[in-house]
Parts: sequence; C-alpha cells; structure tokens
Amino acid sequence: MKRITLLGLAVGLLWIASPALAAAPFGSFGGIAGGGNGGGGNLPIHGWCLDDDGVASVDIFVDGRIVGRADYGRRRTGVENRYPSFPDSAAAGFGFNLDTTRYHNGLYTVQPRCRSLTGEITFLPAKQLQFTNTVLNLAPFGSIGFPPRNADLFGDCNNFSTLSVVDGWALDAGVEIGDEGIGYLELLVDGSILANTRTDCFFDEASGFLYNCAGLVRQDVERAFPGYKDSPRAGFRFALNIGALIDFGFVRGFHVLTIRAGDISGQVANIAEIPVFFSCRADEPDEAAFGQIFMPRNGQIVNDTVVFNGWALDAAGVERVEIWVDGEKVGDAFYGAIRPGVSARYPFPNYPDSPAPGWSFTLDTSQFADGPHNVQVFVVDINDPPGFKVLIGERNFRVDNMGF
Repeated sequence: MKRITLLGLAVGLLWIASPALAAAPFGSFGGIAGGGNGGGGNLPIHGWCLDDDGVASVDIFVDGRIVGRADYGRRRTGVENRYPSFPDSAAAGFGFNLDTTRYHNGLYTVQPRCRSLTGEITFLPAKQLQFTNTVLNLAPFGSIGFPPRNADLFGDCNNFSTLSVVDGWALDAGVEIGDEGIGYLELLVDGSILANTRTDCFFDEASGFLYNCAGLVRQDVERAFPGYKDSPRAGFRFALNIGALIDFGFVRGFHVLTIRAGDISGQVANIAEIPVFFSCRADEPDEAAFGQIFMPRNGQIVNDTVVFNGWALDAAGVERVEIWVDGEKVGDAFYGAIRPGVSARYPFPNYPDSPAPGWSFTLDTSQFADGPHNVQVFVVDINDPPGFKVLIGERNFRVDNMGF
C-alpha cells in the first residue's frame, strides 16, 4: 500500500509539472469592431487571446467550418495591464475581415479558435451574426495608407520637380456575377478631380515607380482579405505636384485629399478622406530628417547579438545614423540598405538617399546588464552644424542573457 501511495504521489507531481498539460488558452471575442450584430460586405471582427506558453494561431469558424486565420499580434493595452506576465500580453489582440458575400443572407455562428504553441486549443464563446447583402449596400471600400492625417506636403515652388505620394488600397465585394471588382480610382483635392487611374497612369523614370495607377501588388491586403477578387492587386498610388498646384492657385495651408472608387457595376463611393497642409520647400529651408525604427519592437526581450534596423531620410541627404543606448553613443549604423516601400513613398530625387534608405546596427547585448534599456536613433544630415542631430525614434527593450 505504501509503495502504491508513493507511486501515485510521483505521478501526481509529474502531472502538475508536465508542460503538455499546461493551462489552455483563454481570451475574449468582441464580435464586430465598432459593435453591431451583423451587416453586409466586409465585417471586421476582433478579440484577444493569451496562453502561458504563447499563442501560435487564432482561426475563425463560421457555422463550424474554418474560414481563415486571424491576424494575431495587435496591441491591447487593457489586456497587457491585466496579464503582464504572459508571453504575448503586449500584443494579444486579433482581427479578421469576414467576407459575408460568400454566404446566403441569414443568421450565422461565428467563433474563434485559439491554439497555443504547445498545442492546446480553446474555442472562445461564439456570437450569432446576421449577414445581409444586397447590391446597393456593397459599395467599394479601402484606405489611404500614406500620407498620414494632417501631414505637411512640401513642393518645389520654383521648378515644380517634387512629387508627393498618396497611396493605399481599395476593394469591392459583390453578390452577383459582374458586380465585384474596382473599376477605377480618382484622387480629389478639395472636391476637384486631379487624377483618374483609367486615364492618367504614368511611369516616372526618375523614381522608377508608377503613379496615378491602380492594381499594384499589396500582399498585406491579400492576407487580410483573402477571399476578395482584387486583393492580390488592391494597391493604388497617386502623385501630387504640390509646387505646381500652388502655382495654379491652390493656397498654402489646409486642404482635403479624397480617394473616390467606382466598381465595375457603376457604384461610386468616397472610400477615404484626410486633411493635409500644402507648403513650399523654400518656406522650410532645412527640413528635418525623419525615419522609423523597425527593430527592436517596444518592450522586446533580446539576448546575445541582436540587429536593430529601420530607415532614415533627409531632403539634403543623410550623413550618418547614430545609435545611442541609455544616453550613451554606442556607434554609427550601417546606412544604405534597400527599402522599396520607403522609396515608393519618398521618391528620388526629392530625397537623395531614397533608393537605399535603410539602416542597421548590430548590438552585443552581453555588454549590458540584464534588465530594461533604451535605444535612441539620431540622424545627422550633410548640412547640419557640428553636434546637431535629429532624434527620429526611440524604443525600450529588455536584455535577458541569463534566461538563455
């Protein structure tokens, strides 16, 4: 009897310690972003999921059948504050664009399934959603990705050589044959049509990019909207010559950019609208450098040797990119890596380094104590006086060499 008791105790301890029997994933399904119990066309659904071993994937089911994999890794501050010790707490959110046009109108059960890195599965509580689609409520939709709202757009008001880029994506859904797909896109400034993708698409030899064109490859949109007809080539890119517009009569200052889309069946919709400000580059003789940090992500845990990277540009040209950690300079980054997405938005010759604006820096984390640290990235342009630099970004990161 004593031997059996000890054996049972050992098995019990093994069961408690076994990672294969760890706690299952958990989370919350919020339903349709912005609320509501249904709708037509694209329904953006959202929620969050966590697991003590980390989340591998979140899949979406409609009436018990899997329809796609959600985009996992979105910031959810409330979840992070409540569960700070979980691996994915800093970005526990998920989102999925549900194409309701693939179903008959009616009531459907939508449910996310969370899977951990060690294989545990949890179905979050389902929601009943009403799918309602008619030709009239399936207008084109999309987004302006660049420039951001309230951006300053600079033009060369002397020789009109500077182009400002407006880009984004557009899609259209349909429930009838011949009623799905984007027919054309237009760029409007203050309600006036400046360009139409059917008639004004052109190739700019200086920058090497197409402008005033639709049908550009957007792999991110294809992943987000996998069932839509045009999702592999949902991108558009327009060009604005701010200097020429000001010379024509558009005043310096506030304006509104609008993207109008027409589908192949004749429906027309303004899919995105943003405020911007027009200026002459001569009004700002020393436009500040700018850029972005891709790695590290804010709060990222690093160890051993890690590569920080991003991009930087300046209208006068970048002389060097400096990396500072905890208030001390640790070196100059390598500058000159290719970043096609950046080059497309900030074309040459507006920015001399546009063809290769990327930077990278290899950091030996063993030279730093385990724990929190801060990295800052500064840019010095070729016209800056000695000692002058522009901060283009900073990130907090954590070194953990003891745990590896």
